Amino acid sequence: MLHRSQSQYAAAAAFIALSLAVAGCGTDEDTVSERTSTSTSEIQTLIPEHVVETPTSAPEVATTPQAPVDVTYEQSETAFLEGRYDEAVDLFTVYTQRRESNPWGHYMLGMSAWKSGRLETAETAFKRAIELDSTLVKAHLNLGRVLIEASRPSEALSIIDRVIAVEGETSVAHRLKGNAYHTLGQKQDALASYRRAIQIDPEDAWSMNNLAFILIEDGRYDEALPALARATELRKDVAVFFNNLGMALECTGHFRAAEDAYTLASSLDGVSAKSVANRDRVAIVVEQPGMPAVDLAALARAFESEIAGSQGASVATAEIEAAPAVPSTSETDTTSSAQQPR
Repeated sequence: MLHRSQSQYAAAAAFIALSLAVAGCGTDEDTVSERTSTSTSEIQTLIPEHVVETPTSAPEVATTPQAPVDVTYEQSETAFLEGRYDEAVDLFTVYTQRRESNPWGHYMLGMSAWKSGRLETAETAFKRAIELDSTLVKAHLNLGRVLIEASRPSEALSIIDRVIAVEGETSVAHRLKGNAYHTLGQKQDALASYRRAIQIDPEDAWSMNNLAFILIEDGRYDEALPALARATELRKDVAVFFNNLGMALECTGHFRAAEDAYTLASSLDGVSAKSVANRDRVAIVVEQPGMPAVDLAALARAFESEIAGSQGASVATAEIEAAPAVPSTSETDTTSSAQQPR
């Protein structure tokens, strides 16, 4: 078995931290693009590949253009739900041509186009949905997601802030703000946005993952562990959470616990070859004798307490700021749910 000294592994961990890079802009499970760290310079993402069909060499045959056949919303939605996004784009394109005034048709065309990597089509469709129904919050937020992926995070921030101003705070909106800030390189703002998202929804595992990603990126592995312990406790079905947990454990010297996390990641749907490589790499590393076992459950509870404490402080501050001015002698006062057509 190969033995690496702790000083050698510290140097390797430093290299890992420096080699991390952001690829894609993740948000939540409504999307397929979330941040995940790996031990190489390429970051694993869940962004769907945009499949480009290669034309054949068969001779062109003159055809007479035919009017598109009619399709139902249910047929189009079924293609989307089954992951046939290219087909869903075609179906919702026909659907919106025949029912141009239905905002939900344009919204789902935008979702289908975005999932298949057609960002321009998605942007156009979401904007049309908003023109038809400005209260369609999902269209605003998903337009923000598209703009982030199109490397236009400042525009996305403007849209998200408008949604928050009108509809109020939601965990999804703040998670998106975190993604936009991270894309802009404003890491402190991103961390604050992810924490606010978790305060609003204490079970927002994706924001926990994204928060931990930035901490890992900055080499703050110990700080990343509690958030990932809680995220993997909430969602035992997301491979990237366990991959990132493995990275944080590995970089803090907990090699056997890291191996366990990578092994779990390797057994889940959505696993990449990198999780398998991470598992195989750490399996040959000898852990320092006497290394105390890591208590992930205790770390998860600590993270919950930290969030609850910061939430209490935020509420108290908001109440003080909102209180009317009084003489110094006075006592001190202490997402759209519209239904889709069927």
